[in-house]
Formats: sequence, C-alpha cells, structure tokens
Amino acid sequence: MFLLAAYLTISFVLPIVLSGSPEFLANLTDLNPPTNLQTIDIQLGELTITWSDNLSEDIKNHYNVKYIFDYKYFDSHTWEIDIRLSTPDYTKTFELHRGVYVRVKNVLLNIEDKKKQMKESNWTVKGIQPPPGDPETLVSNFSCVVYNHSNMNCTWSIGSKAPSDTLYIMYYRQSETTTRCAQYFMDAQGRHGCHIEQDRIDLEEDVLVCVNGSSNSTMILPYYTDFDPQIYEKYDPPLNVEILPNLTVKWDKAPGYAIQDDCFEYQLEVRELAENRIELLSASGKTKFLLGNINPSKRYSVKVRVKLKYCKETKFWSDWSNEDFIEPEHTFNVMQTVFTLAMITVLVILLLMFAFRRYKVLAIIFKPIPDPQKKFKELFEEYNGDFQKWIGYQIPISKADEFYPVVIEESINFEA
Repeated sequence: MFLLAAYLTISFVLPIVLSGSPEFLANLTDLNPPTNLQTIDIQLGELTITWSDNLSEDIKNHYNVKYIFDYKYFDSHTWEIDIRLSTPDYTKTFELHRGVYVRVKNVLLNIEDKKKQMKESNWTVKGIQPPPGDPETLVSNFSCVVYNHSNMNCTWSIGSKAPSDTLYIMYYRQSETTTRCAQYFMDAQGRHGCHIEQDRIDLEEDVLVCVNGSSNSTMILPYYTDFDPQIYEKYDPPLNVEILPNLTVKWDKAPGYAIQDDCFEYQLEVRELAENRIELLSASGKTKFLLGNINPSKRYSVKVRVKLKYCKETKFWSDWSNEDFIEPEHTFNVMQTVFTLAMITVLVILLLMFAFRRYKVLAIIFKPIPDPQKKFKELFEEYNGDFQKWIGYQIPISKADEFYPVVIEESINFEA
C-alpha cells in the first residue's frame, strides 16, 4: 500500500516538474531579456557574438531555454530571421561596411514538447558600426569566378571618390587561415582584380573576403563579403560533341569533376546556318540528346555548354563546346526536277528561235523545192514528160554498131 501511494505521488508530481509548473509560469510575469551582448572576435567580417541569458536556475530547471538571433543592416528596413540557438553565442559573417544591428531574445519551451513555446522575452539589440572611411571610397561591383576547380579571379571597381593614390589590397580566408592576395591585374574594362592560383581555394568551404584600401589623403572604407565558391564556379565546356546519323547529339563531360551527372544542366545551341536562326534546347543530367524538328534539306551547327543546377546552382554557364554539323540530305524532288527541265526547255527554245531569226536558218533549212511542171510546161503538157521526145533526140548509130556478113569456110580433109 505504501509503495502504491509513493508511485502515485511520483506519477503526479513528476510531469508537473518536467513540463513546468503552471503556478511557476503564472508567477513569472516577465522573462528577463539577454544582457551583456558583445562581439569578442572579428576576422574578415566574421563576428563571434556572446551574451548572458540573465535567467535564474529555477527557470532553466523547469523549461528548455533557447535563443532567437536576428540581424539587420543599417541600410535595410527588414530584420533577417536567422537561427534558433541552444547556447548563448553565435558566429556569423557580415558585410561590416554596411553596419549591422544584431538582436537576441530568450525563449522558454516545454521540456516534453520542445516545439511548444511557453514564454519569450523582449529583444536585446546591439549596433555594430562600420569601420571608419568615406562610403564613396568603397569598392563596387565586386565579383569572383572560379575556373578549373580552384583558380579564382576576383574583380572590383574603385570607389567613386577614392583618391588616385589609393592602393587596394585583397585578403581572403578559409579554414581559419587568412591570406593576402599576391597577384593583381586590371581587366579590359578597367576593373582591378586579384588572381588566386590553383589549389589555393577549397570549393567545399565558404570564402571570406575583405578588400581594404589605403591613401595618403583619406580613409578608405573596407569592403567585406563571403560566398560559396562552388556557386561561382565556371565549368570547363563539354568535349567531343558529335552528331550521330539518327540525329542524336552526344558529348563528354570535362574530366576532373567528381559531381554526379544528375546535378548538371546542359544547353544545346542548334543554329540553322542559312537563315542564322537559333534554337536553345535543355538536357538535364544526360550527355546525349535526340534532336527533333530538323529540316533535312538544311544545314545546322550544334554546340553544347554546361552549368551546375540541381544539387547546387552555379551562376555561370561554361563556354560553348566545339561545333558539329548536320549536313542536308540530297533527296530527289520530282516537282523541282520537272520545273527545272521545263525551264531549261523553254530557255533552249528561246535561244534557238533567236539563232534562227538572226542567221535565217529556217529559210535555208526550209527553202522550197522547185516544181519542174511550172518551169517546163511544154514537156509535161505536150510530151507527157517524155524528155527525149521533148528535145527531139534520136539515138545515133555509130559505125562501130553496123553489122557486116562474114563468110566462114570450112575445110574438110579426107584421108585415104
């Protein structure tokens, strides 16, 4: 009986303790907000922010305590809902040249149901001022492109009010290692840039960047940013583009990319060469594509480019691949052949008529045959065409034709 009473007491009291006593929550009129909000580390725009939750041990024993962290830049009107934290510290990268507000508050959750919010405090806000410097000396149009897996070029335009003696220096950070750019250039558009050699960038980790400047006449406001290098990668173009007899286009992915094929998007440019008409076609995750709507009597060129799209989308297409061509089929066209022959026949007739008229060929070829009855009426009317009678002709008898009698004597010898 005693054990049963103890069991019932524990069964009744324990849920109240675990879930937070309603009486305890009712007596908790205000939940203290965090205090002592401060930044303890700054590395190329990456801040580590800490605070004190300012809560009693009784509250922590009755409830699950979480912290909600938001931020807003000085030039923005909207708070960015960032994260719910379990510990009173947070590390995040900011564009510090814009100045930023950070805020945090305490939230009490039910111990059994951690999604059930019981009470929350007011916000504690802290403003982090931008570094010193005229905002119009800040670089603009900053962008980076990663080539060949790890080569990277970053470019920027100088500030509108940056003095002519301003010297910009770029720093980048990965794996808690900060590196100063050693190779600078200027592109065709007059933008300054930094080239980072191969194997200096890890594509699996974000890059933190600071472009700082110095001048003898004024303070230059440094520029801060961070980015995922894989999103800014420009892939090598596909290789060995070939069009098979059945109008299937196939190609090879450039070597060196370990990403699975399903992550890639391919684009084909099919150009009808006679009219320079272009059609763009998409092929997802496969290195072949069957063409349709091809006019067999026309000539086409086909080339391919690629970008990462489905696992993580890159901002840049690759350059176009080599071209392959679809040659027109030489088929027999009956109507076209008949039309061509008719035109040739008409042309020949016109040429012959011109020649006959020019050189009186018809008059020569079709000159009339003279009728002897019209020329020699007497021969045919009086002598019925007897030419010998008409000319009174008699066949003369030559002396050679006269006959003379010849006496043939036959001698008979009698033998005695």
